[in-house]
Amino acid sequence: VNGLKFTKDDKKISDQINSVIEYIALVLLFSMVVVVFLQVIFRFVLHNSLSWSEEFARYTMIWLSFLGISIGVKKKAHIGVEIFANLLKGVFKKVIIIFAYMFSFIFFFILVYYGYKILSVTKMQTSPSMGISMAIPYSAIFFSALVSIIHLIVVFWEDLRDTQHKTLQVEE
Repeated sequence: VNGLKFTKDDKKISDQINSVIEYIALVLLFSMVVVVFLQVIFRFVLHNSLSWSEEFARYTMIWLSFLGISIGVKKKAHIGVEIFANLLKGVFKKVIIIFAYMFSFIFFFILVYYGYKILSVTKMQTSPSMGISMAIPYSAIFFSALVSIIHLIVVFWEDLRDTQHKTLQVEE
């Protein structure tokens, strides 16, 4: 940690990316609610349903879920078992933290790799109702995993630095 410098600019980039992701999620959520509401009006009042609304809501929910993963990584909001880390101090605590982050990095790298591979398969397929490329809904996997890696790097360095500061305070 001492050899590698992590600057406030690096954190600022991650914060800005997260702000954009949160805005996109808000727009997607709003558009999904509007389309589902319109579908109810069209189906039960006008007796003429929108053929594409269910598909739109499904793909929007997929994107919202995957964007939520990256937001959760940034805000450290994912469920974790911290009982072991909280019981340990010093080097042992750092080892547990590093181990947990390494598993997360591996997981997100696998998602990036296979998320990208699946795009080459799905880019020629079109959705039944909307006629869009199926790469659009599937790209949520690749995109959110990539953003999650960026956030994970920032959160990792912050946690490691905080653990080091707490360890130094205890030792002094």
